[in-house]
Amino acid sequence: MSSTLLSLLLASSIIHPAIYSSSNNDVNNSVNDNNVINIYPKSSDAILTNPGIGFTDFQRIVSNQPTNPFYEGAPVLSYPDTSTVYYRFYWDQLTKSDNPNLNEAMLKRKIDNVLQIAASVNKKVVLRFMALRGKGDPIYDADVNKDSSGIPCRLVQELYGHGLNGTSCHLSDKEAVYMFKNPWFLHRTQEFLSALGKRYDNNKTLLRIDVGMVGTWGEWNLYGYAPKNSASVGLPDNGYKFKDLQPYIDAIITSFPHTPKLMAGTNKGDFLSYATVNGMGWRVDCLGDWTKGWNHMENGYPTIISHMTNMLTNSHPDLYFNKRWKKVAVDFEICQGSLQDWYNINNPLHLTYNQVQKTFDFALNQHASLINAKSGAIPEEYQPLVKQFLNKLGYRYQLDHAEINNVVQNNHYLSIKSTWENLGVAPSYTNYPVTWRLRSANGNVVAYYTSKANIVNWLPADNDDNKSPTYIVNEKFKITNIPQGKYFLDVGLVEKNSHKAKISLAIDTKLTDDNGKYYVPDNRGQYQSENNKYNMASSSGKYATQDIKNKQLNHHSVYKLFVDNHSKQYIEQQNNIGRWNEITMINVI
Repeated sequence: MSSTLLSLLLASSIIHPAIYSSSNNDVNNSVNDNNVINIYPKSSDAILTNPGIGFTDFQRIVSNQPTNPFYEGAPVLSYPDTSTVYYRFYWDQLTKSDNPNLNEAMLKRKIDNVLQIAASVNKKVVLRFMALRGKGDPIYDADVNKDSSGIPCRLVQELYGHGLNGTSCHLSDKEAVYMFKNPWFLHRTQEFLSALGKRYDNNKTLLRIDVGMVGTWGEWNLYGYAPKNSASVGLPDNGYKFKDLQPYIDAIITSFPHTPKLMAGTNKGDFLSYATVNGMGWRVDCLGDWTKGWNHMENGYPTIISHMTNMLTNSHPDLYFNKRWKKVAVDFEICQGSLQDWYNINNPLHLTYNQVQKTFDFALNQHASLINAKSGAIPEEYQPLVKQFLNKLGYRYQLDHAEINNVVQNNHYLSIKSTWENLGVAPSYTNYPVTWRLRSANGNVVAYYTSKANIVNWLPADNDDNKSPTYIVNEKFKITNIPQGKYFLDVGLVEKNSHKAKISLAIDTKLTDDNGKYYVPDNRGQYQSENNKYNMASSSGKYATQDIKNKQLNHHSVYKLFVDNHSKQYIEQQNNIGRWNEITMINVI
């Protein structure tokens, strides 16, 4: 763009909450005698695929594309579009068996590859690093010894005197249970995390780190390994004190100082509240567990949440735990293998329709942003519930009203007073600045103006019963050296220090892409139905559709993920989505 065409100077930027009473369904525009136009964009109920919210893909970049652009196994057509992919790596997947240090070739084939491909299609990545494989879990990665428990065989040798020279690399239950108390294991873990941090901290594709490393699957419990006479699989019931495990949390904080982090909550121990006081978000597993007797939904989660703030039972309470969502993320992972499992009437852990609704409502009441639904099939009967859920999950920004002087002389100011709402349950934890642009009829963008408003501060209602607050932004910018004529005024929420719109707004207007071309969304809708309803039980007692289970078995080795000419069409499509909303026309005279 010629510099003579653009000279935009901020004169004022005033942002404050207010309540605006006009209906956001009013699409009639009005003009007064001062050439000020009032615009009320029509609201949209479309599912919006935006950064850091919604369902995640699990161990794959894209789940629902029929073309299978990255060769990741059978598409799961009923799964929604996603903005975030979730990957987990055991220590032994990133090292050679005879060396506990990171292996460059493995990192490139696995983590680097995931980050690069995700970035190519505008997706973010959540990573978890783990040291203890689930007991009896199969090993799919060809790089890993078939008797490995999750850490390099060399480290097993250093800790317990076996693992190399033809001896077993497998950890006994006792070795696994007490491993996290071992000073040498802690030292090696600190080295491991520090090396990962040096390589990946501040990577803009890395949305956050899920604090793992401790316990089975890095989930801060000893499921499968705790002695039968133990009171529970919780770490405190198996000899661990807070001081034993605090260094692991500190190691993550030190290794990834610039990357958002969140940690799993359990109803045993004071670890999570220590993490949230130190700036982390939180997450829990087994969303949708309504097992008869003790279950997570009615017992586990309420206990965890109340314990976080309890000054009598918690040595490191977080008195502001229930408000942390305003600054850091809350995520969940579903119980069982898929929502199809929840639906299967033959599954002993089957959920009723009402229980599914209560499950989603609970996540929304906790102000959740992401749900790991494990890239599994979603039954048609649940799709209305899923749509309602996704339209509240995380943030959902809507432009309610704009007051604009639509006739502007050169060297005078274009004034914009805009009113916004967040109709979701959480903020965006990254600022995507509000940006206005002037676009000619042939699609040439002649000017940009980026507001100083910070959408991170645009909180939703505290609970579902309250009306969302509105945020008013008053601003004006000078029109200089722009040829006389009529221009479209577009608005977009852009990546910082760029003119690339990244967030779709909950309004129904014409859309254009970053290049100024009109964009028509795919009209196939978010979902396609699954034809295969046949279910089978897994060895762990969970249920999954046969085709999904085969997909999981055959495509666990992430280094098989690759890009070729077949992938290019999908990549190009994802980089030309229209996220600029056409608001009105401006006459420059």
